[in-house]
Amino acid sequence: MTKKEHTYTFYEEIGRGGMGVVYRAIHNDTKEEVAIKVLHKELVHDSKQVERFEREARSQGKIEHPNVIRFIGVYKHNESLGIVMELLKGCSLKQYAKHHGALSTGEVHTVAGGLIQGLSSAHEQDITHRDLKPSNIFICDDGCIKIMDFGLAKSSLAQDDITDSGNNPVGSYYFMAPEQVLGQKLDARSDLYAIGVILFKLATGHLPFSTNGGGEFEIMEKQVRQAPPKPQDVHDGVSDVLSDIILKLLQKDPEERFQDCHALSQALLELGSKEPLSLSGKSNIKHFSDLQYRPNQTVSTMPSVHFHEPEDVEEDMVKNTLLWAFKSMSPAMPDVPPLDLIAPPPIAVTTLQHLRQGIATIAPLPEIWYQIQDTLNNQDAAASDLAKLVSQDPILTAHVLKVCNSAAYAIPGNPPVTHIALALTRLGMDAAQEVILQMLMPEIGNETSQDDVQYLYFHAQAIALFTRSLSEYSQIVDRQSASLFGMLHDIGKLVILHIEDEDKLKLLHESIAQGTPALKAEWDILGYTHIDAGMMLALHWKLPRSIHHFIYFHHHTCWHGMDSWPNDVQPAIMLVHLSHIMLSSMLADEDMPNIWQQNMRSHVPESKKLLHRSLHLPVSDVGFYNQMEHDLQRLRLQFPDLFTSESSEEII
Repeated sequence: MTKKEHTYTFYEEIGRGGMGVVYRAIHNDTKEEVAIKVLHKELVHDSKQVERFEREARSQGKIEHPNVIRFIGVYKHNESLGIVMELLKGCSLKQYAKHHGALSTGEVHTVAGGLIQGLSSAHEQDITHRDLKPSNIFICDDGCIKIMDFGLAKSSLAQDDITDSGNNPVGSYYFMAPEQVLGQKLDARSDLYAIGVILFKLATGHLPFSTNGGGEFEIMEKQVRQAPPKPQDVHDGVSDVLSDIILKLLQKDPEERFQDCHALSQALLELGSKEPLSLSGKSNIKHFSDLQYRPNQTVSTMPSVHFHEPEDVEEDMVKNTLLWAFKSMSPAMPDVPPLDLIAPPPIAVTTLQHLRQGIATIAPLPEIWYQIQDTLNNQDAAASDLAKLVSQDPILTAHVLKVCNSAAYAIPGNPPVTHIALALTRLGMDAAQEVILQMLMPEIGNETSQDDVQYLYFHAQAIALFTRSLSEYSQIVDRQSASLFGMLHDIGKLVILHIEDEDKLKLLHESIAQGTPALKAEWDILGYTHIDAGMMLALHWKLPRSIHHFIYFHHHTCWHGMDSWPNDVQPAIMLVHLSHIMLSSMLADEDMPNIWQQNMRSHVPESKKLLHRSLHLPVSDVGFYNQMEHDLQRLRLQFPDLFTSESSEEII
């Protein structure tokens, strides 16, 4: 693989994903206009992420076909790594379908024909795309169909396998084949299933499976269990021939589908003539590229993803939004930090000894937890791999199935799930990890502190949930890290509940309730903070070094300027900080049995800038806030001892 060191001038951002940002660029010598996908700055020093990025380039570089975006080379400059591709002018199939609605049979034939030709070229190289969807298919202004984004492509020969950073079943759940959902072996027929979903959407204007409140897990379960509706029952303009082709593509058993692109291509001949894609409907739409807005402004000669000096943006404050929660629930930091976290005072020797002795009485995490983490960190992992581990522990298996079939996750009218792999799929790998971690946690605290312990487990899962959702927008913190940071950042509070007597816990509760910042109250009463305790427990449990690092800095967002936030944790600590604020706003009227419930997180004024540009968050989106509230309500159902049945009825 040739590495090019040529200099480009980078212009506007034209796309963004979990691994990188795509820019329009021009080669300074040849003046060739190209698109360059640049690996996120935070991932450049992660050898696994770099390897995955290079695998994407290798997969794309093997395919030369007019219906596949052309690979030009690899770009390296200082610490930046990018993939150089042809610059396409037009719009995605997703944008076109949104503008056009249901397509005619001839138009569907046109899209399918180009799609199959390009996909056949990939399959001839033993490459399975694994993430075909309308947003990864491009319609050029000349009408040519191009397949893009081989970020999840797999080569059966080279063992190149690129999975999502959260180690969920790879792909986009609306377009996943059943075997993809279950983490089984994939091949060309898995891509043909995705084509079936795409053609269903193009022909009817709708997807074959929709959710009734169960989210992605409900969709994935339907992919495995439920037969799709007949396309002509959804849209009466679909011909019988096209309907039969789509339903054959959507067979649950790969053996019942078309076996390759050639067989599908032959079947499509029965559809008759192809028709050019139409742009009728709006007088100002003359080209496909008119459907895709791209601002024309120069960015720089070398882009970098950073978090400094965005313009401050003021917006009208709409209730029930992230911005509203930030402004109403988080006061500005005090002029003098109540406790210096940059140069904290030393812990007394006797206090340190008390901490060490107390933490030594906490049992280590069981070996299966580390095995599960290894599985989740394996880029080839799927629900079936996790299921094999979980099934080794009957108690853990029973707990996962119980949660899966609880009111929080059960789908009304469906039989209980008894297959552990399907249960993990319904929960999602992220939520499953949190359920498993809570189950495997050693016994902590005493009888009088169990309500506080249960609240901290609820709090940890809520913060993990919110942080993951926010990370989906920022595309900077991966889902696996978001889950771990959310679940483990406050483990020091568990230590406090475990080793301190009832009198000290009562004093701590009273001090925080009177308005003393939690860290300050902890230091004054205990002689240490939950940050100190969390760092020591992380060592005791042999947690990853990234967790130690995060625990140490996760409260800097409250009292210290952004110049003290290390670049590698800057976005993560801000997302966790915002998750705390959002949770506080949603529980503001609750009287929770928790020492730390009334603590309010202040914020560094300059950090507000991150909400708008650097993190790209939906700060004024009422729908996002409401969705988070709905997800929190589902989580509450897992903690019936913390929430009354009346409040549960209100939130269902």
